[in-house]
Amino acid sequence: MKKWMTLGLTLMLVFVLSACGSKTNNNTSNESAGGTTGAGGTQDIKVTATNFQFQPAEIKVKKGDKVKITLVNKEGAHGLEIPDFNVNLQKDGSAEFTADKAGEHEFHCSVMCGAGHDNMVGKIIVE
Repeated sequence: MKKWMTLGLTLMLVFVLSACGSKTNNNTSNESAGGTTGAGGTQDIKVTATNFQFQPAEIKVKKGDKVKITLVNKEGAHGLEIPDFNVNLQKDGSAEFTADKAGEHEFHCSVMCGAGHDNMVGKIIVE
């Protein structure tokens, strides 16, 4: 039994360390994170994740805007979850939603990524 517990703890440690310690994207673009208005009035927002922060950490949109949010991992393996808009990206990718709830809405990393995971938060302000 002790052998299985040791094996389980070892595997969990390997998973946690590999989540933030590996580079999962070789994109070297210097394009700044932020939003642009795409076709059809959609706000295209790129969020870059590094150990242990999002850039930008604050996003402003207008109530009623259609938003396409794209997560790009530059360092480590991270996710992006916006519970108020039912968005949960577990790796690089995009999700679309309508910003139909005014106020401040927290987003956070949804992939356990190491010691700074709990501090990896941002907010979307819907005006």
